[in-house]
Amino acid sequence: MEELKQILLTHYSCYPKMGMEDAVKLIYQNEFGCGHFVTDESTSLVRLTEEVSKITAKLPKESLFEEIGNGFSRLNLGALVEGFPLTTVNRFFVNTSRLNLGTKEGFEAKLQLLGELCAQGLLPFDQVDLGSYLQEYEAQGYPPVSHSKVYRGEYNPSYRVVSSQYAHYFPLFWEIEKLLKSQDHVVVAIDGPSGSGKSTLSKLLQGVYHCPVIKMDHFFLRPEQRTSQRFQEPGGNVDYERFQGEVGAGLKRGLPFSYQIYNCQTNRLIKSPPIEAHPLRVVEGSYSLHPTLRDNYDLRVFLTISPEEQRERILKRNGPQMLERFLREWIPLEERYFSSCQIQEHSDLVFREYKHFPIGNS
Repeated sequence: MEELKQILLTHYSCYPKMGMEDAVKLIYQNEFGCGHFVTDESTSLVRLTEEVSKITAKLPKESLFEEIGNGFSRLNLGALVEGFPLTTVNRFFVNTSRLNLGTKEGFEAKLQLLGELCAQGLLPFDQVDLGSYLQEYEAQGYPPVSHSKVYRGEYNPSYRVVSSQYAHYFPLFWEIEKLLKSQDHVVVAIDGPSGSGKSTLSKLLQGVYHCPVIKMDHFFLRPEQRTSQRFQEPGGNVDYERFQGEVGAGLKRGLPFSYQIYNCQTNRLIKSPPIEAHPLRVVEGSYSLHPTLRDNYDLRVFLTISPEEQRERILKRNGPQMLERFLREWIPLEERYFSSCQIQEHSDLVFREYKHFPIGNS
């Protein structure tokens, strides 16, 4: 609630002509995101294209994303970077609309906060008027709200509500789009500590571009490779030789290929599904930016995370016993690899941890 309080007060400071319905719309988007499921992506794109074509007043680039809390942002269409494809913007919006988010109870609690802020004099709306408005709104079943006529006339709002993950990683999407305009195929590698969000980011890219993702976890060392000499080698905790032999050439040349996945449970190599030729392909996982593999990629991405957040995520994901093993074995090996091989220093883009993941399923 404290986050929403600050969002409401900041919004009122930036848009002093906002009315009650504008505040309620902001709260609705904070709780439910887009507020509706987009069933037809092509129709959504047509509407987006038409809306952008009518925008005359361009906003500064720093206004591209406006945080509205709970893991959502408004993507201001008037601040779009020139040349950034509307198809990608539309995919941001469509994917966000498919998240199963928000509850009536949560929404009502946030509406109560709105009333409290008015009672404290922090927002200007008359409490009696607000109470009447909300009573009628509840009777209607809490439908999506439109901006007030005054707000539309004063601020000409034109935006899409999207997951804040797209805002956080927008520099990566921008670099990918630039490369896709100049070459037939692009390869992105995502490296970073355990728990830093590598898999989450690769899924985010896959959701937008429908691209294949290759996991470095498929290249764990086999038992006969796990020698003391191998573990003393910075970055030796992965079969980078096999990756280069089975994957590297196909990536660089943009060709389809398959490779062998090492199954730790059965101690066997199994053939992967075909990795089809695609304008974008992603390699995800620790050690993906090993010095012997760097030249396979067009973009090298490194994710960071604080030790406290890392422990919390691994504990939640893997449980206390596995956390101890991460702390004792795997994290020290990763840290030595990052330091000795200067992985972050050789990366094109570095992102801090993304802490807020909306609650829901896509």
